[in-house]
Amino acid sequence: MAGKGKVKSGIVKYLCKNIQEGTWKVGDRIPSENQLCQELGVSRVSVRSALQQLSTFGVVESVHGKGTFLISDDLTVFETSPERIPSENSLTEMEQMQEFRAMIEPSICAKVAPEASPELIARLDALLKTMRDSVGKSKEFVNADMQFHLEICYACKNPVITEVMADVFRKKSDSCLLYNLSNGFYGGIYYHTMLLDALRKHDEKRARSIMKEHLERGIEDLYTDAAMPVSQGNEE
Repeated sequence: MAGKGKVKSGIVKYLCKNIQEGTWKVGDRIPSENQLCQELGVSRVSVRSALQQLSTFGVVESVHGKGTFLISDDLTVFETSPERIPSENSLTEMEQMQEFRAMIEPSICAKVAPEASPELIARLDALLKTMRDSVGKSKEFVNADMQFHLEICYACKNPVITEVMADVFRKKSDSCLLYNLSNGFYGGIYYHTMLLDALRKHDEKRARSIMKEHLERGIEDLYTDAAMPVSQGNEE
């Protein structure tokens, strides 16, 4: 069965494809959630999550009682670099890194959340702004992305965690860059925005959940086939 993260990613790709091809123009009302569910064979929860991601970046806007409208066709944040298709070895290395992080970082976020200081929130907020401002500039984006995660690790005040995670990012910086070139910018900004909100609200459970979903989604995105936006009829 298609993983939930892969399904959502496929829906986003489908929506972006229709915008890029001019099927929907700025000002148009796009198909309803129910129509998209029927057309793609996916759940309403997945469609709503995909639309929320486009809404986060000012591409669509939902108007109560009227529907969802296309308000911008600027999809820069969703762009990838197809010429940088990862090799099989690179895919394996990226997957292993994401798997390792998924075992460690959700617990780190949960530990930090209850006592996340205003200073930490300010640093993370500044790094997230840098990420937003660096869309289209992969090196700058990845550097801010890695520093965002390291700031959370530093907040644990555990030198072993700090040393291990800093070493992982330092040794795997090329993999992080290739991952960004392959998968684009929007996932990082979307999940970092939600994670920052959870930390700001000292929500331990949500911080753990968001980080876990972020990293697991990253693994699934590595293998999402852009030519097959959604595995129709295969979602649980």
